[in-house]
Amino acid sequence: MIRYVFPPFLLTACVLVFTCIIDIHGYALSNNYPDAPGKLIITGNSGPFYPVRTAGEAGNKAYREPDIKHKTREKVTIPSPEVAERKAVENSLTLLVNRDEVIPLTNLENGRFAILIIGEAETFTSRLNDYLEMPVIKMDMHSDQSIEIALQELAQYNRIITGIAGVELPEDDSNKNSILDGLPGLLHERESVTVFFGSPSALSQWRGIETSDGLLMTYHDSPLAQDLAAQLIFGAIGASGTLSESAGKYFHQGWGLTTTGGLRLKYTIPEEAGLDSRLMHHRVDSIVGEGLDRQAFPGCRVLVAREGKVILNKAWGHHTYSGRITVKKDDLYDLASVTKISGPLPLYMNLVDMGALDLDRPMSYYWDDWESRLFRRSNKEDLILRDILAHQAGIKPGLNFWGQTLRRGHYKRRWYRHEPMNGYSVEIGSHLYLTDNIRKRVYRDIRRSDLLSHGEYRYSCIPFIVSPVVIASVDGRPYTDALYEDFFRPLGASTLRYNPLHHFPANRIVPTEVDNKFRRKLVHGYVHDESSAVLGGISGNAGLFSSAGDLAKLLQMYLNGGVYGGKRYLSQDVVTEFTSVQFPENENRRGVGFDKPVLDNAERSPERAYPCPGASPASFGHFGFTGTFVWMDPEHDLLYIFLSNRVYPTRDNNLISTLNIRTEILQVFYDLIEEAGSRQVRAEAE
Repeated sequence: MIRYVFPPFLLTACVLVFTCIIDIHGYALSNNYPDAPGKLIITGNSGPFYPVRTAGEAGNKAYREPDIKHKTREKVTIPSPEVAERKAVENSLTLLVNRDEVIPLTNLENGRFAILIIGEAETFTSRLNDYLEMPVIKMDMHSDQSIEIALQELAQYNRIITGIAGVELPEDDSNKNSILDGLPGLLHERESVTVFFGSPSALSQWRGIETSDGLLMTYHDSPLAQDLAAQLIFGAIGASGTLSESAGKYFHQGWGLTTTGGLRLKYTIPEEAGLDSRLMHHRVDSIVGEGLDRQAFPGCRVLVAREGKVILNKAWGHHTYSGRITVKKDDLYDLASVTKISGPLPLYMNLVDMGALDLDRPMSYYWDDWESRLFRRSNKEDLILRDILAHQAGIKPGLNFWGQTLRRGHYKRRWYRHEPMNGYSVEIGSHLYLTDNIRKRVYRDIRRSDLLSHGEYRYSCIPFIVSPVVIASVDGRPYTDALYEDFFRPLGASTLRYNPLHHFPANRIVPTEVDNKFRRKLVHGYVHDESSAVLGGISGNAGLFSSAGDLAKLLQMYLNGGVYGGKRYLSQDVVTEFTSVQFPENENRRGVGFDKPVLDNAERSPERAYPCPGASPASFGHFGFTGTFVWMDPEHDLLYIFLSNRVYPTRDNNLISTLNIRTEILQVFYDLIEEAGSRQVRAEAE
């Protein structure tokens, strides 16, 4: 049964024609600025009702079009009202001070950041934390104690973002002086960016606010203004507004500085990327609803960006089927094999960029464990790194390292302890520690393992298990130090890390499997993959956890050709090399580490396409065993992230693949892009 629901973006069920008044020079809605000049009046049809299937009504087909035809005006002469409003607010943001070009913020790995909020600015703080997780300190202007405590807390930070929203200075002279004397001094002593959510006349009351290194004024404290102000600070959008009236003695009418946007991902609506939000939500919700209804997974996260704009950023379901914890946007998922392209691969690319590593040399050149020596023979001495990372070196798919530590399902005493002690520090679960000698045993077993036929594509986890030690031997730093210092911290990706329980509360980490064979408990906050677990959770094979938003920063950097946030991490040449098919003559679709579409994807039927019919030959990504999937397509400027814990409560549940949920959602966006292009062609022909 299909029931009809009213689209969530429409305000009423009876008003089908609306009027939106926007100041083309700034942000002026008619009820707030009735006399604002240069108003642009936009009217249009709000769109039809359309049918949506609930989760319980989902059928076997991933999605189907609404039964009522979607009537779209083919010739578009003005942007949608939502886009026009967002653009008007964006253009109104006025940058008054920008000493040393502090805005947009860069070098996120340097300094200690904090957010100070005076008033109420929940949307502002939420969006700021999408770019960099920071503590939030609130100040009550009417309380001397609150002011004193806030100033004391801020003293430990040297990079401060202040938001002043919906407040007026208190009439009480003591409180007023406490703020006006204490805050400017604090801001002057450290790098500071201040956003004033109010009018120019209100700004003039805040004596000393001009001492901030960066000062931004928004005219309004609406959620949209707060959202876009945060994005401007981090360079997702640029500043172009000018003052409609003078603001005190320092800032005169017409004043406004400019900055360039596009440095980081922009959070917006699909229409800004040329896509139809109604169709997008209908189709994606339908597919996810089917997955939830059939218990393919208890919950999931999807993030999609096109042209550097995040157009879908949504969470569904719960951590487990108990329904106690709802999936939130900043929750961390076990990435499983997506670790391969998120951990060792960027470091391999960086080493190639620096000339420190040659893909066409044997791996044994960089790691002598695979060299043949007296009393220690290795059949892997001549294996070329490019072959290894493209999965055609003949290495076995995997080895059961943990199985040898058990006897008839019980832990061998010489391998395990329930508490950490000398020689037993490898934590694989709560109150479960392995001997430190396990690492030597893992490397020995890999060295002694048989080889399969060379030149034949056969996916293997083993090369990525040893990648951290190979990388460390070339780089000179511990693997995780290099990864965090060179990539994750500068990107602002604080949740992208190994062993997340050391840094985040358990209720932010989505559990994986109820492991009845190895750890004999729910795996929660520890890596699901057993091969990574016996190495203390740190491996190039698996082990990284992340929120969707932080993972997107790394993947968008790939999509940008090695650049993100105004910083170049990798050269365009090395990104192109690693994401290109390496051995098509062997019918091997793989890049260097990256997965790719099958070589004849364009000729295949939709059922046999991989990963989906729309994926271009330039696209690349990776699947993860826990229910994750990421894909990037330079040809369509598309980034797609799907995170889930489909292995809860058991890995035996593979409905996520049977139903093709991850790839069906990806195909939705290829279809939307194609449909948008067809509409544009028809519009231009009229």
